[in-house]
Amino acid sequence: MNLKQMNQQPSLKGISGFTILEILLAVVILTVGLLGLLAVFPVAMDSGRKAVEATNAVIIAQSVEQAIRDGLKEHKAQSRDGRWTYFIFHHDGVTDDYPTDIEKARPGADHYILLPSPDPDATTSIDRDSHWDRGKTFIFPESDGLTWIVDDGLGEREVDNGTEDDFRGSPNGNGNPLLADDDADDREVSGFDGESYRDFDVRRVYTLSNNFFDEEIAEDFDIVDEDPISQYSFAFAIRPARQDASLGIQFPDSSNLVPAGELYEVDIMVFRTFREGTRNADPIYRSQILVHR
Repeated sequence: MNLKQMNQQPSLKGISGFTILEILLAVVILTVGLLGLLAVFPVAMDSGRKAVEATNAVIIAQSVEQAIRDGLKEHKAQSRDGRWTYFIFHHDGVTDDYPTDIEKARPGADHYILLPSPDPDATTSIDRDSHWDRGKTFIFPESDGLTWIVDDGLGEREVDNGTEDDFRGSPNGNGNPLLADDDADDREVSGFDGESYRDFDVRRVYTLSNNFFDEEIAEDFDIVDEDPISQYSFAFAIRPARQDASLGIQFPDSSNLVPAGELYEVDIMVFRTFREGTRNADPIYRSQILVHR
């Protein structure tokens, strides 16, 4: 290269690059943008989780509703004296063996559902609202007067209703709703107005299982059940309905009635990661239905 060619090369004089301040400002802008983008991911994941959870809860509640209606239709029986009605509940989560003869079902079994029927000997007309307020509420699976074994991943443990429960009678009143414990007043809840009221308190649940999960294979190969369905459980409460039929001449819209015990309200409650024996547990989903005896 000769001197003339060297003189013809473009000069870099007057061309400037980025300053340190400009580079830092660009990095800050990029970082802020990335942080904002990353902040969206937890929100989106949480929304997706809640959507799946809500969908599962609705499906479970519908399944429980169908099982209750099927029980009242296909697996219903009367007490030996013919005064009281109960049915056998068939659903995933029931742990006690089903009876071969419905007439010999045990009142303490978790598949035994006793209806909170009014006294069949009562003939006096009463106010419909008073009947509804005074009607007993039964929660299933039954926990009054029982102890049961649960395995929540930390080993088996024995659970009962706790020392706060002063009921010392037989489970389900040994088949007599007049002797069974009223579960409607086991929990004190504070309302939005600051006033407190009594409500039922779920201590025991039906825990769902993964029917496609083989426990023997799991033990052999040390497999952990990660199916989310096994994290869900449910319970339901039954009480007489305000719209119950009357044994007298009253019509359904009458303010008075002689309770017939034909119509009941059922509250279905779905839980997730419920720990048995827990007090004041809140369901993730709750629905109410009406059923006929």
